[in-house]
Amino acid sequence: KHRPSAFEESLDLVRRLLAGEAVSSDGRFKFENARVSPRPPEPVEFWIGASARVAIERAARMGDGWLAAPSLAPAQAARQVSTYLEACDALGKDPGVVALRRDIYVGESEAEAHAVADPIIDAGYRGFDPGAPIAGSIDQVAAAFRGYAALGYTDIIVRHLTDDQDKVIRSLRRLKEVRQAVEEA
Repeated sequence: KHRPSAFEESLDLVRRLLAGEAVSSDGRFKFENARVSPRPPEPVEFWIGASARVAIERAARMGDGWLAAPSLAPAQAARQVSTYLEACDALGKDPGVVALRRDIYVGESEAEAHAVADPIIDAGYRGFDPGAPIAGSIDQVAAAFRGYAALGYTDIIVRHLTDDQDKVIRSLRRLKEVRQAVEEA
């Protein structure tokens, strides 16, 4: 009940502190002439993570960008990005960064990717919808990323599905080729 107003109040205070202002507050948070030192050398962007419609609309109103939940199935990711972009449009505001985390595995082939990822996903990976993680060949992962770009996502933040270090390193190397394929399209 009180979290949204506490969030809004604290975001305003943190923005002002990081901008170099001396800030006092007698609201929910009480302090006088607080400062942050040293200040960040560049302005700080605030990406707000949100899933509920009202929270996504708040992110559009108050944030410099939006971060979608990593567990979203593709259809949910499409609906939520649409909500965010529509809210930004209604506000006459540039949406900024529109980011989505995807848990991935880039395999040397489709078969190898599924041999690694499918048992992890089938075991109920992090409670995510099974359609949320992305596993496949370089071309398949690039195609999935391009699909999210077409919906309006500007950034994909990746986390690897497996914790096998050797497989993660190889997937990371192939991720460079995924990036090149996405940029060339």
